[in-house]
Amino acid sequence: MRTRDNGQAAAGDRVRDSTARLAQDTADLVRQEVRTIQEEARSAGKRFGAGGVLLAGAGTCGLLALWAAHETLLLAAESVLPRRAASAVLAGAYASGAAALALAARSSMRAAAEAAADALDKETGALESQKGPAAAPAGQEPSRGSD
Repeated sequence: MRTRDNGQAAAGDRVRDSTARLAQDTADLVRQEVRTIQEEARSAGKRFGAGGVLLAGAGTCGLLALWAAHETLLLAAESVLPRRAASAVLAGAYASGAAALALAARSSMRAAAEAAADALDKETGALESQKGPAAAPAGQEPSRGSD
């Protein structure tokens, strides 16, 4: 025969079990989302890192090339122009090269930032679609984004 205390104890055990399962499922979901965010952050970091390495390499190569070529070009330009004018022409050419390399690096970094933002937008959309439409108050349709 079942007593009232045994029924209440069994109901309490079921509630505790359900609560424990819910807590475990929630923790698993949070871990999964954190792993996804970490992977996206690593991917974005690699893309930004590649742009930075390209920029540093371009700067170093440019500096070495200019240093080695500077003397040769200056000597060649001095045969046609006075020394000060030849130096000014070379400085303008160096500045143009530096600007071109900086623009290429900026484009690479912008592309990486856009890729990271797109990935986060996709993840947000996926999470929102899993969640489903929010319950709307009586007489109203669920929100479908910005109007």
